[in-house]
Amino acid sequence: MPIPLLLHGHHAEAAVLYEPFGPWIVPWRLSSFDQEYDALRAGAALIDYSVLAAIEVQGPDRISFLQNLVSNDVKRLSPGGGCQAALLSPEAKVIALLVVVVDPSSVWLLCPVERAAIVAQTLERYVFSEAVTVTNHERREAVLALQGPRTLEVLGRLTGAPIALARDGEHVRSTLTERSVRLIRHDLTDAPGVLCLVDAAQAQALWQRLQERGMPPIGWEALNAARIEAGRAWFDIDLDSDNLLPETGLEATAVSATKGCYVGQEIVARIGTYGSVSKKLMGLLVEGEGIPQPGDAIVRQEDTVGRITSACRSPRLQRPIALGYVKRGAYEPRTAVEIVRGGSRMSATVVDRPLVNPSSTARTR
Repeated sequence: MPIPLLLHGHHAEAAVLYEPFGPWIVPWRLSSFDQEYDALRAGAALIDYSVLAAIEVQGPDRISFLQNLVSNDVKRLSPGGGCQAALLSPEAKVIALLVVVVDPSSVWLLCPVERAAIVAQTLERYVFSEAVTVTNHERREAVLALQGPRTLEVLGRLTGAPIALARDGEHVRSTLTERSVRLIRHDLTDAPGVLCLVDAAQAQALWQRLQERGMPPIGWEALNAARIEAGRAWFDIDLDSDNLLPETGLEATAVSATKGCYVGQEIVARIGTYGSVSKKLMGLLVEGEGIPQPGDAIVRQEDTVGRITSACRSPRLQRPIALGYVKRGAYEPRTAVEIVRGGSRMSATVVDRPLVNPSSTARTR
């Protein structure tokens, strides 16, 4: 059964189109796609993003403990700081993608709800003599995502103080419409974004109050289109625990090349130094009007060379685009391929991510 978001059934007074998306059922569209996409691209939009759980790591050894496990450099972070990271298996396969948030007495790991129990169990398995405790706070807090180029400006107006969250994972405690929240910088597209964590019991009231204060709510159809344009991979959509981290292209944001050892580091470093992965998550520009579907085969000269993971019609490019894994020998940019959809084929070109220039904010008319 798909997992409902915490505000399921309470997103709007009018009828909402709900659709399955990965392991979730999400509000796909609240009004019209064009209005919602334009709000996301031009201003600051409100999204129910309660797909994340918070795992708290406490104890005097918490920093050194996590430094030896996750892929990014936790040791360099001070309270108020954060980063993206991955928790890997010894074979460098992705157990979960994380947003690391450092407090004075705790380190918080935000991860997909469906992976929270596995993340907590994995961390506990590595506790030997370290003085640490791991607590899974799954679904005790709701997550509202505020996304768009004016997000920080709008938040500053609503909180009454400048919100200067420059890097991923940086965070502050604040009061938003008279409710205590934690604001964490985390971009879901190529525009600035903030995750707003609030007590689950306060989520519906905050959702409604933010709309009253002028922040338009949007569905996941618009968010999904913007994140595919930005080439952002999502867990359980574009990658899972069968993927090696270097296949996903997330090394640039989730890995420190200088921090030293962590679980899976030897394989990540070896691939980066001496070789290449057998497949990579790439972008695809699709010809025609047909939109590929997840699982569609990517072929080149009659050989199957990959599969589609995500696709949409790009408002900014006015054409279908996709993300998909492509095998070595075909994942070089500008490689011509075809996508098999039912009994038909669509011509496509392999491209790097992002698929759209981040400086391009306007849609093509």
